[in-house]
Amino acid sequence: MRIVLINLERASDRRAQMAREFDAAGLRYEIKTAIDGRGLSPDHLTHVDRERRQRLGLRPNDMGSIACWLTHREVMRDLAANGPDMMAVFEDDARFTPRLAEILSVLETRPFAFDVVSLYRGHPRRPFIPCVPLTDDHSAGRVRYSDSGSVGYVITRPAARHFLDTTPKMVLALDHALLRFWISGLNAFYVDPPVVHHGGAHDSHIDDHRGAARTERYATDPPAVILWRRAIAGARRAVKKRLAFRRLLRGEIGVTRWS
Repeated sequence: MRIVLINLERASDRRAQMAREFDAAGLRYEIKTAIDGRGLSPDHLTHVDRERRQRLGLRPNDMGSIACWLTHREVMRDLAANGPDMMAVFEDDARFTPRLAEILSVLETRPFAFDVVSLYRGHPRRPFIPCVPLTDDHSAGRVRYSDSGSVGYVITRPAARHFLDTTPKMVLALDHALLRFWISGLNAFYVDPPVVHHGGAHDSHIDDHRGAARTERYATDPPAVILWRRAIAGARRAVKKRLAFRRLLRGEIGVTRWS
């Protein structure tokens, strides 16, 4: 399986740590230099739908999240254009369990139909519904209603093309846009127990931009307006995801029908 590591050029310590992670796992990989949120151009920002996010009562996208979204899209664009059939993508704060290589090998055989499989669980206490055994103690399944985090995932080439075509502008963070199946239309699974964990690094290249984004939000709209928009959008989202999840468990959705 083709494996790509996303890494900022200035994050040399993370790059060295990830080299040790891949070496211990016995995996070969290539590095995709990440777009730096500190140096986004006006052209980069044209790919962000700030007005829609404002209507949802959400803070403006911070520069780190925008850079993350754009970088993952570049990786998907490479996959869509050059193949192969699927790719494993990792961020540079990932930590691997000893079973990662085995799980990747199993997924490469396509033992079940999927578009994207998250190897990471940002909220491991959320209910997990096992669907397909992968090894004697790992399975692929659904999470109610979705999980977050783009630390490590496997995506197919058709799914990458679909995401690029249907999500031309950023509204949500990459992990939400990709893994919320009722939004992306992708057949999303999760590995449990997860085989990728967050490294717990305190030098986040996204978090350091969020304070400025929050300040910008309150400078453009009164708090009451923001809360009203968030309440309406949250209520709609709650209904939509619950109805979609029921259909998912009944087998009415969750298989690729868009290809």
